[in-house]
Formats: sequence, structure tokens, C-alpha cells
Amino acid sequence: MSRRAAHAATVVVLTAVGSVSWPGSAAAAAGSAGYCPDASGVTVVVDFHELGGGTVVRCASGAQATGLAALKNAGFEIAGTLRWGEGFICRIEGKPSAASEKCVDTPPASAYWSYWHAANGGGWAYSDKGVLNRKPPAGSFEGWSFSLNRNASDAPRPGVTPKRPAPTPPPPPPPPAAAGGGPAVPPPAAGGGPVVPPAGGAGRTTIPPAAGTPGATLSATASASVAATSPSVPTTTPGGVTGSSGGTASEPAVTEVAASGSGDGGLPLGTIAGAVLLAALAVGGVVTARRRRAADPDD
Repeated sequence: MSRRAAHAATVVVLTAVGSVSWPGSAAAAAGSAGYCPDASGVTVVVDFHELGGGTVVRCASGAQATGLAALKNAGFEIAGTLRWGEGFICRIEGKPSAASEKCVDTPPASAYWSYWHAANGGGWAYSDKGVLNRKPPAGSFEGWSFSLNRNASDAPRPGVTPKRPAPTPPPPPPPPAAAGGGPAVPPPAAGGGPVVPPAGGAGRTTIPPAAGTPGATLSATASASVAATSPSVPTTTPGGVTGSSGGTASEPAVTEVAASGSGDGGLPLGTIAGAVLLAALAVGGVVTARRRRAADPDD
């Protein structure tokens, strides 16, 4: 083979190799940490098991064309094999290391990444399709679990339940403000005592002061009421003539005042009534005596 032909063959080989993803090649950072918040994306779970690193959950937003697209779009760095490219996943996030796995050909069944899928709220199922031949439904789960010294029949499932957490309910709205700024609260009384509503407030009746002396006005009103409803009291004069307190045309009328209390600062109503009655009896006696004298001129 001439030198020119050898150089051309070398260029062809390098070009073909450059189109294959080498072990350790990184995928562009994408996706978001945690479960997808709704059914519009695909949640990807990677369980490292014996490789160390725990279990990582990330979300590939939107629809995903293949399982490989979901794994990359979730933000995981992957590497395929030299022979099969990314059609066979050999390394995720740098594990297993290049010292333990060269990723030239298909990894052995005793140490490989097993591929799983599940519906939201369902159970993990081992995939019977390759990563390029499966289209994950929106809202589903894709799982990758490293299997060490096992076979396909007892490969470990991802250690995360394929179920999205319930969304956090929004906080309740604040209560509406009371009309007019709410009820007015009176200030506390001095000394910490109870608050007494002002006169004229709810549940109270304010009586305006009467004109003149309050006690006399109230007493007069009560007396007039009793006098209007009380019958006449018959009286007996010293001459034996029985008369009525209502009086006649020739005798003064006697007004009866009921003893229903006393005014402020005055005499008791009973005392006043007794005095008026005695005065009426005295006048009646004088009138009777004069009539007798007039009837007996010789005496």
C-alpha cells in the first residue's frame, strides 16, 4: 500500500471513530433535580448500588423520543461502548470507573446497568427493549440500576418508588377586611376595671332632667296620678255630719294626696297629706258650728 493510500485510510478511520461516543464523554447538563412536578415530563431514577453514590432522581421535561433521550435530557452524563456506541449504556456519571470497565464491548452480565420502566404509581418492570427502541410515555418513570454479580432474573430494581409526590396545596387567601375598618373597641378603663359604655349607648335609656326641682316634679307627678285614680275619702265632722272630701258648693274641697314618696330635700308626702286632712277637718268643724249658731238665734 502506498503512503498516500495509507494516509487516506487513516482519515476515514478517525472520522468514523469521531462519530462514536467514547467512554467518559459527557452529556450537556439539562433537566432538573427531583421528580417531575406533573405528567408532562419523564422522571429518571439512577440507583448506583455497589458503585456508591446512592440513588439520584431527576426530571426530563417535556416529551422524550427514546429512553436514551430521557436519560440525557434529565442531566446525567453517560458513556456508550466503543463497539455499540450509545445504543448500550456502559457508564453513568463516570461509574463504573475506566479502571474496572473499558467500555470497548458490551459489559458482562455480572456488572452492567439494568434498564427499567414504570408508570406513575405502578411497579418497576425490566425493559425488554433497548434504550434506543423504547419511547417513554409522558408522566412515566425510567430507571437505571447497576447490577453486580447478578443476572437478568435477579437484577435489583431501582430503590425509589415510582410515584410523584402530591403537589403542595396553595396557602389559603387572607381573610377579607371588615367593612368600615371593623368594630371599634373602647380603650381599657383606668386601673384595669371594666369598661362602662357611655350614657345613651346600646341597651341604655337616658332620662333628661325635668324642669324645676327634680324631686318636687316627680312627687307631684306621682301624687297627681294617685289622686286621679283614688276614690273620695268620707270624713266626719264634729257635728256628726258626714261629708265627702270632694266638698260641696259651700264647703272647700279636700284634695287627697297619696303618700308615694317624698321629694328631694322636702317633707314626706305622708306628713303633708295628714296636715292637709287635719286642716280640712278643722274647717269643716268651724263651718258646722256656725251653721248651728245660725239655726239657734236665742242661744
